[in-house]
Amino acid sequence: MSGLTDEDRFRFDLQGFLVIPSVLSAEQCQSYSDLADEAWPEQPDDGPFRRTEFVTAWGQPFVDLMDHDAVLPCLVELLGQRPRVDHDYCIFMKNGAGSSYLHGGPFKFPDHWYQYRDGKMRNGLTVATWNLTDAPAGAGGFACVPGSHKSNYAKFLPDDVRSFERAADYVYQPPMRAGDVLIFTEALLHGTVDWTMPHDRRTLLYKYSPANSTWHPTPYDPGEFPSASERQKRLMVAPSAYANEPVVQDGQPRSDEVLSNDRRVP
Repeated sequence: MSGLTDEDRFRFDLQGFLVIPSVLSAEQCQSYSDLADEAWPEQPDDGPFRRTEFVTAWGQPFVDLMDHDAVLPCLVELLGQRPRVDHDYCIFMKNGAGSSYLHGGPFKFPDHWYQYRDGKMRNGLTVATWNLTDAPAGAGGFACVPGSHKSNYAKFLPDDVRSFERAADYVYQPPMRAGDVLIFTEALLHGTVDWTMPHDRRTLLYKYSPANSTWHPTPYDPGEFPSASERQKRLMVAPSAYANEPVVQDGQPRSDEVLSNDRRVP
């Protein structure tokens, strides 16, 4: 396993997100899309926007994405040595599927935070988004305000920009190809823009937390995944009992000593 390059670190610290190119091949993207159609077939009354949780229940190939060797080392560097998979879901959009509003932002919620200290980046809730289809410039889909994960004035984002009713030059939709993985911190202002392409937007989202925090009300039950590896089961664990203290204390993320200990991800 590798991890972040120096330029990756620069990009993530600067932007609040990073695109890892060509993690999956075109054949793998098609295979995942076909498996999704088998597990979650489209219904006649479905609209252009579809979303469902728990794609890891669709089979071991989807479980295998949670600790992919091209992505996990990056997440360990961004979250500390004891990350956990908090929850997962997918978003499928057809041409004309509408937008959602820009949301997130630094300390909007207790686990939406970013900090750099002593040569290390640390994050609260962090997302790995697997793109199964192309999203070229202007296509729609994921959009964000680069750098807003460190903003002191995020609450002043105008409502008409937040709802995408007014275009603003500081809102950016990064172009991505099928097989690319987008990693971003929930401290980043982000949302979804109308999908304009003739092909579907298909994305799988895996959200990770530090060991001592959670977002989804129901953690994974590793016993429901008999084929999962020991490392995958380790990533599914609920927040550790010793660390169920607030992630934020006195307005700041707690120290690395609380966010991690000597137990490394296997």
